[in-house]
Amino acid sequence: MAVRDILMVVSDAPANEQPLALTLALAARHGARVSGFCPLDLLAPPRPAMELLGYGEAMGADQETAQPSAVAAQAEQLEAAFRQALDRTGVAGSWHVGDADPPAALLRLAHQNDLIVFGQPQPDGALAGRAAELMQQALLEAGRPLLIVPYAGRFEALAKPEGFHVLIGWTETREAARAVHDALPLLAGAGAVTVLTVLAGRDAAIDAQPPAAELAQHLRRHGLPANAVRTVTDGIPDSDALLSYACDISADLLVLGGYGHSPLRERMWGGVTRDVLRHMTLPVLMSH
Repeated sequence: MAVRDILMVVSDAPANEQPLALTLALAARHGARVSGFCPLDLLAPPRPAMELLGYGEAMGADQETAQPSAVAAQAEQLEAAFRQALDRTGVAGSWHVGDADPPAALLRLAHQNDLIVFGQPQPDGALAGRAAELMQQALLEAGRPLLIVPYAGRFEALAKPEGFHVLIGWTETREAARAVHDALPLLAGAGAVTVLTVLAGRDAAIDAQPPAAELAQHLRRHGLPANAVRTVTDGIPDSDALLSYACDISADLLVLGGYGHSPLRERMWGGVTRDVLRHMTLPVLMSH
């Protein structure tokens, strides 16, 4: 299935530059339309206790203390920059604001889109916790893949018609299988697709073939130049092994199954997911 509609979550201006540039380049490549979505509560400065509350509670408390005129003015500036970028690139699009219930509005929009793009929350940003929670809700509930773009770096290679390099972090799980399937439209034209299995030392017995060999064969039947490999960790976290391998092969995209728990039960990403998002140096496509 082709990518025809892309939804980008727009927050503060400095964090939008690279995600917007990549979103528009992908839209131009795929002939897709881009919808910009601005959750207003991510523009309002939080009170000190905000990050201890849930998303809905924090949003309600913010509405009592935020300056609506300042938030509205910032949203208008973001909209103007978004529309100027659409005009400059010739990409069709629309603008949406989430005010009363941003998570619900995001989920409704997601159902009419093929891909959701987020910028990586800046680790030291005042709103990083709520931005990450909104991203987690989208991952768990939207039924669409997320493309998360680092706040630093340039990633034009991924939007080229061909020749880019994709790394798939593979485990025998539903989430990983979902991510690979959801990534297929973006993989068209890839110059190389490396399917990596990370093994701990005690599990690293040399088999006749890497664990993901059959998946690589499946991807080759899709016309992709896929190759299965393995790497053995020596006590380092799996997230570090994935990102280090991505750097070694100059990968342009990392595809990963996204893990997490319901925000109503535990506000925490799965360990590998959380650590990759914290230290990512390349765009990451996740599905749950």
